Amino acid sequence: MRKPDIFDEIIQCLKTDGRIGADTSMNEETLRDLYARPVRKAPARVPAPAQNAQGVPPAYAPDLPEWESLRTECASCMKCGLGKTRTNMVFADGSPHAELMFIGEGPGADEDATGVPFVGRAGELLSRMIAAMTFDRKTETCIANIVKCRPPGNRNPADDEAAACMPYLKRQIELVNPKVIVLLGAVPLLYLFNLKGIMRLRGRWLDYNGIPVMPTYHPAFLLRNPPAKKDAWADLQAVMAVFGRKPAPRR
Repeated sequence: MRKPDIFDEIIQCLKTDGRIGADTSMNEETLRDLYARPVRKAPARVPAPAQNAQGVPPAYAPDLPEWESLRTECASCMKCGLGKTRTNMVFADGSPHAELMFIGEGPGADEDATGVPFVGRAGELLSRMIAAMTFDRKTETCIANIVKCRPPGNRNPADDEAAACMPYLKRQIELVNPKVIVLLGAVPLLYLFNLKGIMRLRGRWLDYNGIPVMPTYHPAFLLRNPPAKKDAWADLQAVMAVFGRKPAPRR
């Protein structure tokens, strides 16, 4: 299968696969442990129902009732004003057994309409990025956001909105227990680590409760700034190296 064309020119510019940035907040011992960890195999999946009672495809986890219970709790949440304006709560996409977790900022109009994160143009780009990493979006990744309801006008979440929703995200991370987390953009960097400066901090390994975290650019930013795709691809290659994966050969 040919690599998605958005990365063709990027790969030609990169001479080293699996690069880890020189700047890192993880010490050498932690990095050695990171690469030595065995990769868990996801359990066999059974076909998921097409939609839930609200007509929204659920994050399917028949053997993880805590996941479905948390989704139900989020669906009835009115802890901030976003609950009053949402069409659908946007819980997650992919597998709660995934080794690789992506965290974005919040739902947009397409996500609010479907109840699934990253389904618009930025979502299409994220899917292509995941495929270029040789992962399957549905079975090998889990995708969530800082907030689960759309901020009006697609603005960034306000501090009180993020604060109300963060316990849900932290519980998701706890249940998934991924091997690596990728932060997409400045918003998750701010609310998970209280750090600002995605352009300065992207590509540097961080640590969240023992889980290695790689900040990189949000796909929406990459759509507006195509030259930044080269840096984002370098970040994703560092993540791939943790799993012992390399880009598929071009044909």
